Amino acid sequence: MSIPDKISVQDEAADVCRDVVARIFMPEGTYQHDKIPAMNSSIVDTTIQRITANSKVPRKYIAHCVIMQRNGAGLHSVSACSWNAASDGCYVYKAENKAMTCILTVYGVTM
Repeated sequence: MSIPDKISVQDEAADVCRDVVARIFMPEGTYQHDKIPAMNSSIVDTTIQRITANSKVPRKYIAHCVIMQRNGAGLHSVSACSWNAASDGCYVYKAENKAMTCILTVYGVTM
């Protein structure tokens, strides 16, 4: 296993996810339903572009983002994958402001 193979999805995604969510999601102070689709698309598109551009390991990346209003409702979510645990993985980043919660998940699968 070479050095680039030891770079985890978390290593490649953590800083990008924090930065993208901080720039796009955190400034929004209120939940406005009509703005959510564009915000969601912008978060996943920007995340994938930045991770792919800076990736040190040849992986395919998938980003999934959930934005929900903070109104006391619960959210339960599960995902399952069949992959190589030694080289593939996922990273989950959660951010909240006073009006909303954002959960950004990035999956990386080696090619």
